[in-house]
Amino acid sequence: MTSALRVILCFAAMAALAHGSDEYERYNVKGYVGESADLECFFTMPEGDTLDHSRWRRVLASGPVDVSVVLGDRGSIKCNEKLCVLAIVDLSTLDTGTYLCEVYFVKDTRPRPPVIFDLDVLDAPTLN
Repeated sequence: MTSALRVILCFAAMAALAHGSDEYERYNVKGYVGESADLECFFTMPEGDTLDHSRWRRVLASGPVDVSVVLGDRGSIKCNEKLCVLAIVDLSTLDTGTYLCEVYFVKDTRPRPPVIFDLDVLDAPTLN
């Protein structure tokens, strides 16, 4: 896929976010400060194909940014034949936001819409 096509898909996803489009899978995830969260991106692998790679990005005002830039070593990605998981440890309220999961296959190179995750990180509940 060309970088121009990826940019178009990203802006399409961002437009869907802004206008509440139902064309994209979208999930709300809650976590607490200091704890961890797993964003689980399920997909269906085309028959006879293999996963080439996944790409996770965080949507910022300037546009989508690779999660390694915003999370550093607090974020890790693991994939298998059905799902890719972005695990975020030591959550901060600054992690609140929208994350995009994109999967790419070796043989079937058609562009697919990203899966959208809205992460809401709350202050840890206090015991009275």
